[in-house]
Amino acid sequence: MVNKADGKRVLSYWTEERVRAATPEPIPSSPPLIQKGEPPQNVLPGQEAEGSRPTRKLDQPIGPSAGILAGAQAERWQRQGSMPAITIGKIYYVRNNGTPGYCSGSVITADNKNTVWTSGHCIHAGGGGEANWYSNFMFVPDTDNGLEPHGRWTWRYAATANGWYEDGDWSYDVAAIAFNPQSQRGNLQDWVGSQGYRFGYGQDFTDIHAFGYPEDGYQRTDFTGDDLWYCFGDVSRAGILDDRMHMDNDMFHGSSGGPWLQELQLDRGWGYIIGANSHRDVDDDQNPTSIVYKSPNHGDAALNIYNDVTAN
Repeated sequence: MVNKADGKRVLSYWTEERVRAATPEPIPSSPPLIQKGEPPQNVLPGQEAEGSRPTRKLDQPIGPSAGILAGAQAERWQRQGSMPAITIGKIYYVRNNGTPGYCSGSVITADNKNTVWTSGHCIHAGGGGEANWYSNFMFVPDTDNGLEPHGRWTWRYAATANGWYEDGDWSYDVAAIAFNPQSQRGNLQDWVGSQGYRFGYGQDFTDIHAFGYPEDGYQRTDFTGDDLWYCFGDVSRAGILDDRMHMDNDMFHGSSGGPWLQELQLDRGWGYIIGANSHRDVDDDQNPTSIVYKSPNHGDAALNIYNDVTAN
């Protein structure tokens, strides 16, 4: 399902006070798996595209060039100002109860050159249909401890899967948002570059970089939500009757929507999005019960959302 906006008045809404007040999404205890029996069969052929470099000349990256293999325990990304960091940022929004929130997201290669990939619960509360859309989406790429080197981008169109929109099924927690070009910087993808994608290629991958802006994590107390972190590891299918993906990854609230990148190479700055931080099992106090982070299978649902949003 889709939600539309004209992009007007978004910037005026996001005062510095509201940006500072934005909080990440909580996750219900023991998120339900709606699938019963065999998971839905993907019938669409796999689809992929390469990432892209900005059309403008980039400055030299800030920070060290080594140390991109963090493991399951997240490390601070030390290369702000260069790809992939400039393609990843925070998505701000207003919940359907009126409170400001934020998630993570990444620019994805698209014909409209203005699309950001994220999680469904970053644009819609899950279940309940039309009444549970969020609003006033704003994307701030490469934000770092309050710095906004590439400005603020306002939305015009967003979509998530019917399984999330109608049922709150975590197996369909995927979304994309189309943003407006800026008058001085032009198209988002031309200005910051984009990550490629591979949708419909299964659930087992090796050497994946997962990114996000976590405010807390599994047995972690050093996250603030103000800077970019990453984990590195393998991804596997959850089970025979569960087509979600699992990754050992200790980031949590705030990192939702952050991309899982296959074949990330620093010399080009992009990889292929094969999943995104979605949810994990938590106790009644929102504390993670394991290091496993989960992503929906990026199959037919992801392809349908991608093809819809990128056409707008």
